[in-house]
Amino acid sequence: MLMTPITEYSPAPGELTEFLIPEAALRAAAAAPEHPAPPSYVQENHLWRQLANRAAGREQSPWLGVVFDLPGRLDTRAMAAALATWVRRHPTLLTWFSADPATRTIRRHAVPPEVLAVEPVSRGHHTSSALREWMQERFDGATDPLAWPPFVAGAVLGEGPEARSTVHLAIDHCHTDGYSVLLVFQELRALYEAELSGIPAKLPETGSYVDYCTLDRERAALLDTDAPEVARWRSFFLAGPPRTFPLELGIEPGRTYPSVPVEMDLFDATEAEAFAQACKEHGAGFIGGLHAAIGLAGHELGGHASYRGLTVVHTRNERRWLRSQGWFINLAPVEFPVAEDGGSAASFSQVVGHAQAAFGEAQSLAGVSPVRVVELTPGLTVQADDSAVLPMVSYMDFRHIPGSKDWAEADCNALVGPNRSADVSLWINRLWDRVYLKTHYPDTPIARTTVPRYLTHLRATLREIARTGDYRSGGPPAGTP
Repeated sequence: MLMTPITEYSPAPGELTEFLIPEAALRAAAAAPEHPAPPSYVQENHLWRQLANRAAGREQSPWLGVVFDLPGRLDTRAMAAALATWVRRHPTLLTWFSADPATRTIRRHAVPPEVLAVEPVSRGHHTSSALREWMQERFDGATDPLAWPPFVAGAVLGEGPEARSTVHLAIDHCHTDGYSVLLVFQELRALYEAELSGIPAKLPETGSYVDYCTLDRERAALLDTDAPEVARWRSFFLAGPPRTFPLELGIEPGRTYPSVPVEMDLFDATEAEAFAQACKEHGAGFIGGLHAAIGLAGHELGGHASYRGLTVVHTRNERRWLRSQGWFINLAPVEFPVAEDGGSAASFSQVVGHAQAAFGEAQSLAGVSPVRVVELTPGLTVQADDSAVLPMVSYMDFRHIPGSKDWAEADCNALVGPNRSADVSLWINRLWDRVYLKTHYPDTPIARTTVPRYLTHLRATLREIARTGDYRSGGPPAGTP
């Protein structure tokens, strides 16, 4: 399972089928009544950013996608039926939003499940490059939370005795996240097999993200300005923006740049277990160890005596959300010391406990939206209309996702759109056979030198910890302030 930019994806050529909603259903959906459930805070922020980007003429690809192979030539009627069943299992996909910028209000509309229908439509035979261009155009243009449906689905049909067909699906980020979109493979495959066999799929019941959004707002309403969670976020905000990349990127203030995507293996399976054991021996988990190593790299290369940044935390805090489609993540602050008193070099064994404790504190803030904190703190602002995203660290252990052992055989991959950036965020993912890092950085001459240098140093730090169980920082380079 990779996180492949659509611009680097090379689909097999073949006959393309698109799965479409009939016109009658689209007309009924456009007239769907207002639903009382509000958008979650993260949905609202996403919607205003998307509208601002459109108004400014900024390119955007606010979707997440997945592609995977199925054996044989796909039965398109069976897959259309499977898609319809899958959408009905996840009510968020049956909703769309209308927005009034003048009053800063967003309303949800719910499409009745019985309105939904899916039909296969042949689009002819295409080359690999033509398919990629078609997919990107459709993903960018038709995954819209302000219309319905907010998803695009299709398949390239295989031919011959050893045929394999490739299914693709993209969903606007408003209704999914990096974990949710990876659940699609196992669930849609099971529903398709059920259509072929006539035997109902054995899938767990799922909670509705629409219900979660209501709870999200109700919990937020209970917070007041004196709540300890609000105080923690407020102190982070007032201390200034999160620390940026520790090396020069060559960017101009307020400007974003086309991104350069990077993928780098960090560990094989044996090294990953050794690293996990080194973390455990110091009372920390894998994520605490990653943050500690990132903090040490910032100290050595940038002279940062402490780590201060944002991390991704999940909000699937009830069993009913575990297999639901939705945007079940939040950002939370992580801060811990890296250097010893006086600024001298520290070791992994000295830092990792602080990193794990800081991540634990971040997890306790998972249910508190920073947007709500801003609402409760006069004078603070969040640039929801900014095309840039604050630098962050995300870690996911993909081994816990249903069907992950079958990903390699099915050539299952996540797809992401091209974007612009002004800093460097890190996505680190653990598979059964390896751990890899994905990032993208602003395309400047300086960044093309400094970012690979940083990533190489971080990887060496992590592998040293896996090999020896510890790492001693060499301290910041001479002359670093």
